[in-house]
Amino acid sequence: MSSENRSPVLPLLMLGVSLAFGFVGYSLGFQWGRVSGADDVDKVRVACDRIKERYYGTAPTDKVVDGALEGMIAKLDPFCEYFTAQEFREFDQTHLKGKFGGVGILLGSDRATGYLVVETPIEDTPAFAADILPGDLIREVDGASIKGQPFQDVVRRIKGDPGSEVTLTIARKGRDLFKVTLKRAVIQVKAVKARMLPGGVGYVRITDFTEMMKSFDEEVKKLQAQGMTSIVIDLRFNGGGLLNECVKLADRFLDDGIIVTTRGRTSDDSRSFTAEKGDTLPPMPVVVLVNEATASASEIFAGAMKDRGRAKIVGARTYGKGSVQTPFELPDKSYLKITTARYYTPSGVSVHREEGKKEFGIDPDYRVEMSQEEYAKLMKQWNAERIVKGEKVPGPEGFVDHQLEAGLEVLKAALEKREPRVAARVLEKEAKPQEN
Repeated sequence: MSSENRSPVLPLLMLGVSLAFGFVGYSLGFQWGRVSGADDVDKVRVACDRIKERYYGTAPTDKVVDGALEGMIAKLDPFCEYFTAQEFREFDQTHLKGKFGGVGILLGSDRATGYLVVETPIEDTPAFAADILPGDLIREVDGASIKGQPFQDVVRRIKGDPGSEVTLTIARKGRDLFKVTLKRAVIQVKAVKARMLPGGVGYVRITDFTEMMKSFDEEVKKLQAQGMTSIVIDLRFNGGGLLNECVKLADRFLDDGIIVTTRGRTSDDSRSFTAEKGDTLPPMPVVVLVNEATASASEIFAGAMKDRGRAKIVGARTYGKGSVQTPFELPDKSYLKITTARYYTPSGVSVHREEGKKEFGIDPDYRVEMSQEEYAKLMKQWNAERIVKGEKVPGPEGFVDHQLEAGLEVLKAALEKREPRVAARVLEKEAKPQEN
């Protein structure tokens, strides 16, 4: 996929920050009657007029309009969002530039419970250091319930000035409700982390598809200088990001052919992205590690590598987020981010998870599942790779990363030209934490 920026829209794939939003044609000066009928617009206009004329309390017009937009989007899918101008500036810094203030959690809405769910903690942040885990339900912020509260309102309460504190009450399977107090910080996402493993295996973990390709290329050059003969791309807990970045990554391993196609209602939304010659890495065995929290842009990359036969996929079935969101600027510099297309792997498969659909996401070539407890230890292991105040943080004693170990066996077998000795590891599905 090209890196072009098409005004007024920018192709995005995002998972983890799902705001409720909508659209009011009357308040923003659009002639919606040409699209959905004048009666629909009149209903919104009359409601706004009645509030302005007769509401006894104070009702600032901008807040009423924002509320209407947020309410309407709640009737669409969970990946659509409405942003005020300030919120979109923060979104741009968070998801495009990889820098923002807060505690370091990517959040989604759990509509079944009315609470927020942790999609993934971000490495090198207060939340990651405090062992916040994917799937945790946030029940309270500073002692006040967030059940049914607007998504963005809760996000604002969690954010705050660096150095200040926020206390989250969390529900997690297998334990009672517990509280975690986090000190807010300026979060700078380091999307690419790499190191050399024994046997000439280059290990590259990509935590987020922000603008990360420059870092990826730099890290790969270092690994090549150390004699890399095979490579692991770890996309576990990578919830997605920029579409063009994941396509650039696939282009490093493919020198022609389809990477991904998108299908929408307009020609802008129905596109095909292909690999090009000139920036492809030398041929070598490749393994991509995925799990249940691998989503969106990460699934595009994994799907392309699998369908094109360029890599073996190891881990658990991925999340199944196969839709494209595009932001549109409104007259007051606020934004709508709406679902405009679905994406398809090179073989024409949609990975999107739908109600009642048993097949979704990317099914790995080698199914190696891990439990929530094991994933918690994995994150502690990743945390232990950091150096804090000059000292290495201790990792979990005796922990085995079954997915990485399987991936290393697949690479070793490829280099030795034999079949991998990898046994399937399928676990009983764990129930979500229940509301008390």
